[in-house]
Amino acid sequence: MTTDSAHEDRIGWFGRAWVAAVFGYSILRAVVVWPTLGTYGVNPWVFLVIDVLTAWPYAVGQVRVVQGLRRKNWKKVESWGIVTLLSFLAPYAYIVLAGSGEMPALAYAVVGLLVVVIGAAAVMRIIRQARVPEATA
Repeated sequence: MTTDSAHEDRIGWFGRAWVAAVFGYSILRAVVVWPTLGTYGVNPWVFLVIDVLTAWPYAVGQVRVVQGLRRKNWKKVESWGIVTLLSFLAPYAYIVLAGSGEMPALAYAVVGLLVVVIGAAAVMRIIRQARVPEATA
């Protein structure tokens, strides 16, 4: 790898801050899951492990997708987009699978709404960041 490639693939201070924020959000989300979904068969410890293990690829994936969009590197956007999507969906998939048959329809609706709202916010954030010139991001 050349120095230019290594520089292009750096996450930078904003990217590192984003990774830290996603980790914090994962822990906060587990605290919420504990009392609300724990009674429906969702093990909050398993959720926390899945959420924390997927936080890094999710956050880094978002940064890499933004880098790929800025450079019009569609292969990077595609590969990191898949990583980001799977990392984003994994904790929610666990909730749906673990709560299968025990959760009320309202709980599934709330989980689905969270996926849509948080997913849309992430896509809007990626698009907004991709439009910011790299030197100022």
